[in-house]
Amino acid sequence: MLELYRLIWITFIWIALFACFFLVWFFTHRAKHRERVMMIEKGLAPDENLKKEFSFRFPWMKFGIVLIGLSIGLLIISLLSALELMGKGGNPLGLAILGLCGGISMLIANRYNADKSQQ
Repeated sequence: MLELYRLIWITFIWIALFACFFLVWFFTHRAKHRERVMMIEKGLAPDENLKKEFSFRFPWMKFGIVLIGLSIGLLIISLLSALELMGKGGNPLGLAILGLCGGISMLIANRYNADKSQQ
Protein backbone atom coordinates (compact mmCIF):
# COMPACT_ATOMS: atom_id res chain seq x y z
CA MET A 1 0.00 0.00 0.00
CA LEU A 2 2.88 2.34 0.79
CA GLU A 3 4.39 1.79 -2.63
CA LEU A 4 1.11 2.70 -4.28
CA TYR A 5 1.11 6.06 -2.48
CA ARG A 6 4.72 6.59 -3.46
CA LEU A 7 3.89 5.83 -7.10
CA ILE A 8 0.95 8.24 -6.99
CA TRP A 9 3.16 11.03 -5.58
CA ILE A 10 5.89 10.44 -8.15
CA THR A 11 3.31 10.51 -10.94
CA PHE A 12 1.79 13.69 -9.53
CA ILE A 13 5.21 15.36 -9.34
CA TRP A 14 6.03 14.45 -12.96
CA ILE A 15 2.68 15.72 -14.20
CA ALA A 16 3.14 18.98 -12.26
CA LEU A 17 6.67 19.38 -13.64
CA PHE A 18 5.45 18.79 -17.20
CA ALA A 19 2.63 21.30 -16.67
CA CYS A 20 5.09 23.92 -15.39
CA PHE A 21 7.38 23.52 -18.39
CA PHE A 22 4.44 23.68 -20.76
CA LEU A 23 3.10 26.85 -19.12
CA VAL A 24 6.52 28.51 -19.28
CA TRP A 25 6.79 27.70 -22.98
CA PHE A 26 3.20 28.81 -23.64
CA PHE A 27 3.47 32.20 -21.94
CA THR A 28 6.87 33.04 -23.45
CA HIS A 29 5.59 32.09 -26.91
CA ARG A 30 2.47 34.18 -26.36
CA ALA A 31 4.51 37.19 -25.18
CA LYS A 32 6.76 36.99 -28.25
CA HIS A 33 3.70 36.79 -30.50
CA ARG A 34 2.11 39.83 -28.86
CA GLU A 35 5.36 41.76 -29.15
CA ARG A 36 5.53 40.90 -32.83
CA VAL A 37 1.93 42.00 -33.43
CA MET A 38 2.56 45.31 -31.63
CA MET A 39 5.66 45.92 -33.77
CA ILE A 40 3.66 45.28 -36.94
CA GLU A 41 0.95 47.68 -35.74
CA LYS A 42 3.57 50.39 -35.18
CA GLY A 43 5.02 49.86 -38.64
CA LEU A 44 8.31 48.29 -37.56
CA ALA A 45 9.85 45.26 -39.17
CA PRO A 46 9.59 42.52 -36.52
CA ASP A 47 12.13 40.22 -38.15
CA GLU A 48 15.01 42.63 -37.60
CA ASN A 49 14.51 42.94 -33.85
CA LEU A 50 13.53 39.34 -33.13
CA LYS A 51 16.62 37.85 -34.75
CA LYS A 52 18.80 39.00 -31.90
CA GLU A 53 20.29 35.89 -30.41
CA PHE A 54 20.59 35.51 -26.70
CA SER A 55 24.12 34.67 -25.74
CA PHE A 56 25.00 34.00 -22.15
CA ARG A 57 28.64 33.69 -21.29
CA PHE A 58 29.46 32.47 -17.85
CA PRO A 59 32.07 34.72 -16.20
CA TRP A 60 34.71 32.04 -15.77
CA MET A 61 37.45 34.50 -14.84
CA LYS A 62 35.46 36.00 -11.97
CA PHE A 63 34.39 32.56 -10.79
CA GLY A 64 38.00 31.41 -10.89
CA ILE A 65 39.22 34.40 -8.90
CA VAL A 66 36.63 33.81 -6.18
CA LEU A 67 37.44 30.08 -6.12
CA ILE A 68 41.16 30.83 -5.75
CA GLY A 69 40.43 33.25 -2.90
CA LEU A 70 38.32 30.67 -1.06
CA SER A 71 41.00 28.04 -1.62
CA ILE A 72 43.66 30.33 -0.15
CA GLY A 73 41.39 30.86 2.86
CA LEU A 74 40.98 27.10 3.31
CA LEU A 75 44.75 26.67 2.98
CA ILE A 76 45.37 29.23 5.72
CA ILE A 77 42.80 27.54 7.95
CA SER A 78 44.31 24.10 7.43
CA LEU A 79 47.84 25.41 8.12
CA LEU A 80 46.72 27.10 11.32
CA SER A 81 44.86 23.97 12.33
CA ALA A 82 47.87 21.74 11.60
CA LEU A 83 50.12 23.99 13.67
CA GLU A 84 47.47 23.90 16.43
CA LEU A 85 47.18 27.69 16.49
CA MET A 86 43.41 27.82 16.04
CA GLY A 87 42.41 26.30 19.36
CA LYS A 88 39.70 23.78 20.07
CA GLY A 89 35.96 24.16 20.26
CA GLY A 90 33.77 26.83 18.71
CA ASN A 91 36.48 29.12 17.45
CA PRO A 92 35.04 31.37 14.70
CA LEU A 93 38.49 32.21 13.37
CA GLY A 94 38.24 29.69 10.52
CA LEU A 95 34.96 31.12 9.27
CA ALA A 96 36.32 34.65 9.59
CA ILE A 97 39.42 33.77 7.56
CA LEU A 98 37.31 32.09 4.89
CA GLY A 99 34.94 35.07 4.73
CA LEU A 100 37.81 37.54 4.56
CA CYS A 101 39.61 35.70 1.76
CA GLY A 102 36.33 35.18 -0.12
CA GLY A 103 35.41 38.86 0.22
CA ILE A 104 38.83 40.06 -0.93
CA SER A 105 38.65 37.75 -3.93
CA MET A 106 35.18 39.08 -4.79
CA LEU A 107 36.52 42.64 -4.67
CA ILE A 108 39.39 41.65 -6.97
CA ALA A 109 36.93 39.95 -9.36
CA ASN A 110 34.73 43.05 -9.35
CA ARG A 111 37.76 45.25 -10.05
CA TYR A 112 38.65 42.93 -12.95
CA ASN A 113 35.14 43.35 -14.37
CA ALA A 114 35.27 47.17 -13.95
CA ASP A 115 38.62 47.37 -15.76
CA LYS A 116 37.26 45.26 -18.60
CA SER A 117 34.11 47.37 -19.05
CA GLN A 118 36.10 50.66 -19.25
CA GLN A 119 38.03 49.52 -22.32
